[in-house]
Amino acid sequence: MNATAGDPDPALSLTPPATDATEREGWKPAGIDDLEPTAWDALRDPGSVAVVAGPGAGKTEFLAQRGAYFLQTGICPYPQRILAISFKRDAASNLGRRVAARAPEHASRFVSMTFDAFTKGLVDRFAPALPESWRMARGYDVHFASAREVDDFLNTTARSAPAPLRNGGERIQSGRFLADVVGGWDLPANLPSPVDLDARSYAAYEWWRAHHLLRETAQLDFTMINRLAELLVRTMPKLKRALRQTYPIVFVDEFQDTTTAQFSFLQSVLGENTAVTAVGDGKQRIMGWAGALPAAFERFKDAFGATVYPLEWNFRSSAALVELQHIIASRLDADAVKATSKAAPEDVHDPVVLWTFPTATREAQYIADWIANDIVSSDRRPADFALIARQKIADFEPRFRTHLAAHGIKVRNDDERVGKMSLQDLLKNETTRLLLGLLRLANEPAGLAAVWREVMATMGRVHGAGDDEEAQRRVGDSLATVTTSLRTWLKFHPPATTPAADTLQQVLDLADPTALHRYVRATTPGDDLDTITGAFQARLATVAKTASNWKEALDDFESADAVVLLTAHRSKGLEYHTVFFLGIHEDQWWAFGSDPTEGTSTFFVGLSRAGQRLIFTTDQRTRTGLLNPLFSMLRQAGVPGVRH
Repeated sequence: MNATAGDPDPALSLTPPATDATEREGWKPAGIDDLEPTAWDALRDPGSVAVVAGPGAGKTEFLAQRGAYFLQTGICPYPQRILAISFKRDAASNLGRRVAARAPEHASRFVSMTFDAFTKGLVDRFAPALPESWRMARGYDVHFASAREVDDFLNTTARSAPAPLRNGGERIQSGRFLADVVGGWDLPANLPSPVDLDARSYAAYEWWRAHHLLRETAQLDFTMINRLAELLVRTMPKLKRALRQTYPIVFVDEFQDTTTAQFSFLQSVLGENTAVTAVGDGKQRIMGWAGALPAAFERFKDAFGATVYPLEWNFRSSAALVELQHIIASRLDADAVKATSKAAPEDVHDPVVLWTFPTATREAQYIADWIANDIVSSDRRPADFALIARQKIADFEPRFRTHLAAHGIKVRNDDERVGKMSLQDLLKNETTRLLLGLLRLANEPAGLAAVWREVMATMGRVHGAGDDEEAQRRVGDSLATVTTSLRTWLKFHPPATTPAADTLQQVLDLADPTALHRYVRATTPGDDLDTITGAFQARLATVAKTASNWKEALDDFESADAVVLLTAHRSKGLEYHTVFFLGIHEDQWWAFGSDPTEGTSTFFVGLSRAGQRLIFTTDQRTRTGLLNPLFSMLRQAGVPGVRH
């Protein structure tokens, strides 16, 4: 079976061989100097653990080191594997790359993917084994219901439900219906009788009838796919046993974002004798609107008998910024422990300040001038600066693009739609990185060792080279041939006059599109190669038409050296030297009053991206209304204000 696809191997034994205690004691982390004492305790704990860590604590790095430790010391012995589950594709790819760099000899046994990809992979492979009532005669389409569709369904169901259930059905909140009601219903192996159901179960059952049971081709979202995967494993003891034997160790990143369905899946499918590591920060729970469980870590601790390890070091932010973060954190969790900053401080500027502007134009102009001057007077680059806002990023982009361009500085809007993807998702996608890497290696035959290694690693996975040295040699030979052929083609096809579709097709043909399709389908079922390549082509067409050469076109494609503009949600997990948190006013935060806790968490996520300098911006309106709680926290932290 293909290990990278996350397929279980029933032949694997659950009983690990004894590991050498001396080998474990002598193990050292790779790529970093050390871990904090509590992180060492958590890393060496062979059981289920909950690692609760705030911003800048190095949560992803901890998982990478724990994975390397388990693999290299034999706690996870060959041929068993570690399954790492993330909620975003780029996070899954990042964690996989880190483990591959720290334990390259075991990289094939560290399977890193999204929750949705894992459950979809199970359904796609084993759907014919579903209980007869739940089988899909003509497969399924991925369908995401609109809010209007859910509202109409609940209204209809409330009117048509059996009389004893109508009142209960009317109390179901439409915004939480799919995540909590559909996601919280464990599918019975045999279809139930409506008279045996309570109001919530009846509503969930009717949803399944409308979108699956009464359709030739089912319409499923990822919550429904999750429920089918759980049913599949629950009713197939051999499959459950194989999964637990294959993956005796499971990591879950950003655990605070776990939904009802995902938590149920973990308990049902991967519970019992599985060492589960949950890492995250409850104060950064900003996915409540998408169904994230409240008190997720408390539920995990109880369900898995986990030991809780709170990490206290912050490697990102200066002491002054950590002080501000603690004030906000204490509003979210009265028992929050103040982190210890491990970042070297800079004493040449105010670490945090609130700027007030009379107009949006003045704001963009002043900040652009300020960034330009700061770059000139320091060794910083545009990529060290981030412009973060709660929402409506498109409103900021034209002004900042114009004023930064006056200084020769580019801005990259990570929220921009490119084809059917956001620019951030496109740039972090593994297929995008492969195609860009091939173009760069062809255009610049020397000096790109890191790009060569990354492309080699990806091509090795695409062609299933694994640990086979002969197969890896063939991949290397193929890569050399591909880049030589592509180099000749690029020489006679300048970017400005070559259709992006032609360039894309040339790269795909050389990269083996059949193998790439197969790899994407197997490893990231939530991805679609046509969607990725369509977005790639659209981006390439935009940047190539003004490029004088291929290096310029590829540099513009990535815009790696640009000031980044993004939402607080998209900034999660990222870090910058200087963060401008734009628009602390009601035009941006109009929904704060409907859920102040999640709004405060979003505020916390955005401001905690800063390493050395954090600048809030606002307008001249009163600060005593809806957003008074946010301004109150800034006053409590002693944040100075400046009017411009």
